[in-house]
Amino acid sequence: MNIYRQTRHLSLFLALTLWSVLGLAATPLIGVSIAEFDDNFRNLIRQHIQEYGQQLDVDLVIENASSDPELQLRQVRNYIRTKVDAIIVLPVTTKDGLAALKLADEAGIPIVFANANPGPDHWPSKSAYIGSKEADAGTLEMEQLAKLAGNRGKVVILEGEQGHSAAIGRTDAVKAIVQKYPEMQIVKQASGNWQSSEAANLILQWLKEGVDFNIIAANNDSMAIGAVLGLEKAGKDAKPYFIGGVDGTKEALQSMAEGKLDTSVLQDARGQARKSVDVALQLIRGEPVGGTEYWIPFQLITPDNLSLYQ
Repeated sequence: MNIYRQTRHLSLFLALTLWSVLGLAATPLIGVSIAEFDDNFRNLIRQHIQEYGQQLDVDLVIENASSDPELQLRQVRNYIRTKVDAIIVLPVTTKDGLAALKLADEAGIPIVFANANPGPDHWPSKSAYIGSKEADAGTLEMEQLAKLAGNRGKVVILEGEQGHSAAIGRTDAVKAIVQKYPEMQIVKQASGNWQSSEAANLILQWLKEGVDFNIIAANNDSMAIGAVLGLEKAGKDAKPYFIGGVDGTKEALQSMAEGKLDTSVLQDARGQARKSVDVALQLIRGEPVGGTEYWIPFQLITPDNLSLYQ
């Protein structure tokens, strides 16, 4: 951990301790750890949590785990040590999430996970998960791409961060759909870590290797846009390719309007954020809403219904 992180980490700990000791938290205090601010979708959730917390007069401390599992666990330990009323976590990894769940459960502090499901064998009574069924996203995306391609073609998959529940669920669903159609096959797959630049580099690499493909199934919109950029850098027109993503971001909708992206699947950042805060507040009040999972539905976006989401 660098000096900047050490100083910031200490400053936050002291601020939270002062808050707790002086009894400044007349309203609920929720500590939030976001896996990565630089990820477009998770940053949207962060923004919606912040906005909704302000509307409800909830005090929030929001930290960036910077894709570092150890840093995220330190953040969770700090929240526990300073006795926040509840914790919301967008986990870096499943293992990290399970460790955070264990820490909060032992401390008796409510904890809500969002966006990435740590998937425990049993949810303690003061815990919950808010997200969307990732298999639904992969299914909706790949079925639409298959339909557009006439149920035939060569597919490459741009996966999210390895070990992330969304990447696993979406990728498995894409594979299941491809297996349904005898004239479709997966020719390449690799992790682009949710990042546009990494996806662009993968597409460029595959093209240089002579990989033949016409369908690109990305686990998120950033990588789908990166695929378009990769094709364009290689001097190719993206329009003949069938390209899909997940999240329904503004950038993806613009790319679809330009005819470059064929489909996206809306993951409701606002819905996940608000439900996370609502459930955290209910757990603080002792209402029996914990020990369960809450599902926010995905929605298919195509050029035909694009205007509804712009």
